[in-house]
Amino acid sequence: MDSLKLLFLEVSLGGILALRLFHWGQRRLARSLVDGRQIKIHCYVKSSQMTRWTNGHFVINSGSWTWEPRRGEMRALAADLQETSVREASMSDGNKVNAPIRLMVIECTSSEGDVLIAAPPGQFEYVFMALNRP
Repeated sequence: MDSLKLLFLEVSLGGILALRLFHWGQRRLARSLVDGRQIKIHCYVKSSQMTRWTNGHFVINSGSWTWEPRRGEMRALAADLQETSVREASMSDGNKVNAPIRLMVIECTSSEGDVLIAAPPGQFEYVFMALNRP
């Protein structure tokens, strides 16, 4: 019986710690964005010319954004990206991305074709706002 109580305590403390770390990360991102500092959001991108998802960072500065692929296989995203819809990643998207969490997918159009941007919930809002910034 004592081992069951100990297991429950460990799981509870682990959950509380995970929530605190998530909260601290969210506060750090929001504070950096408000202060005008650069923030990086880990994302996955797939354009109409690509056969697979590419991971990297969506970098948001105080008036612009850029895409930094993790590998050098993809060039920069078109600057005229316009968001058309937002949805949760489907199972087929999730399997291709191979992400351990549910992602939100922002579907965009540009002069170079359609682009999908997948970001973690809680961080995709920053990507969404950067894309919709005039």
